Amino acid sequence: MAAEVINKSQQPVLYVGGGVISANASEELRALAEKAHLPVTMTLLGLGSYDQNRPESLDMLGMHGAAYANYAVQECDLLIAVGARFDDRVTGKIKEFAPNAKVIHIDIDPASISKN
Repeated sequence: MAAEVINKSQQPVLYVGGGVISANASEELRALAEKAHLPVTMTLLGLGSYDQNRPESLDMLGMHGAAYANYAVQECDLLIAVGARFDDRVTGKIKEFAPNAKVIHIDIDPASISKN
């Protein structure tokens, strides 16, 4: 089901956090982003999980992040959150965050799914 949603998406964005680093999953993240041509934005704790010099990198998201990363998330139709929380320093008002996006949330801790 997730693969179908990803394939149908016109403007997907990967939103990655510190969980990617904790899980030592940076290489898997890189492979996914490159294979699916997905732009990647990171939380503060997710910095370093993806090479910021890669063309897919949108740098950090949120109130202290890059404007273009925030714009990309606001305009995306699919947000794939990996190892990240929906913290208010990233989302602002949660109801206004990625308003037109379907969300796929992946985390090792089931209690973290959709947590903000």
